[in-house]
Amino acid sequence: MNKLCALIGFACLALTLAGSLSTPAVAQVEEDPWARNKWQTKGGRFALGVGFIYARFDTNAKFTDKKTGLSVFIDAEGTLNLPDRDAVPALYGGFSFSKRHSITFSAFQIRREVSFIDETLEFGGVKIAGSAELADRTKFYNLSYGLGLFSDERSKVRLKLGLYGMDLNYTFNASGEIYIDGVLQDDGFLEEEASVFAPLPLIGFDFWFAFTPRWSLNPKVMFVGGKYQDVTAAVLSTTLLTRYQFNRRLGMLFGFSYFNADVKIEDDAERTDISYGYDGAFIGLHVVF
Repeated sequence: MNKLCALIGFACLALTLAGSLSTPAVAQVEEDPWARNKWQTKGGRFALGVGFIYARFDTNAKFTDKKTGLSVFIDAEGTLNLPDRDAVPALYGGFSFSKRHSITFSAFQIRREVSFIDETLEFGGVKIAGSAELADRTKFYNLSYGLGLFSDERSKVRLKLGLYGMDLNYTFNASGEIYIDGVLQDDGFLEEEASVFAPLPLIGFDFWFAFTPRWSLNPKVMFVGGKYQDVTAAVLSTTLLTRYQFNRRLGMLFGFSYFNADVKIEDDAERTDISYGYDGAFIGLHVVF
């Protein structure tokens, strides 16, 4: 009987010790931040945000008259002092149909201008004694479909297919005594304009990796190219963004963007070659539904 009581007592003591040792392990799992805040990486199905790109621009344009052979080359930032830095507002968002299928969009407009009154300008074979104005009102639109190639709890890889809209609005106007390649222009006016909208096909990749439930990295690379009516273009765009989720509904993006486009606009009378590039920092705030 004494041995039986001793065995029962030893079994009770063993169960008690086992229970006490297992309790911290359960508590440790419950305290794991990823398990507790997993929802912060999943979010909702629709996101809408606004932000700013503080960009440094590098643009130039060459306008060639096919009939006369005369050309005008404009180095906007270098020669004419068009502001090379500007804060550009942007709108962005997206909708997820499922884990593999989604659409995203973005849009922003450039607003830069510079004017000269009663000055003498010399650039690209052109001499102007009078007044001139250069304006850049270019808009960019991006609408793309995302196909999930890989996905797990912390990472995603998507193939992007869609349209990239370039709404070029690049104008230069001058009046006064105007010489082109040393020849005085009789009318005293010079008007050059690259104003055209071209929706071009895009293809790219969108990567996403979460370091913690709140912090994640989102690199993107995109190629745009093709011909639309009189416009031929080739574009490379890359973005490196960091995401932070304040809570289930509110998040923030910040990072860097690079964009470079070579555009040719050609008709029977004139050919326009434009090099349009920028790079800079981006910050945005979005809500998720």
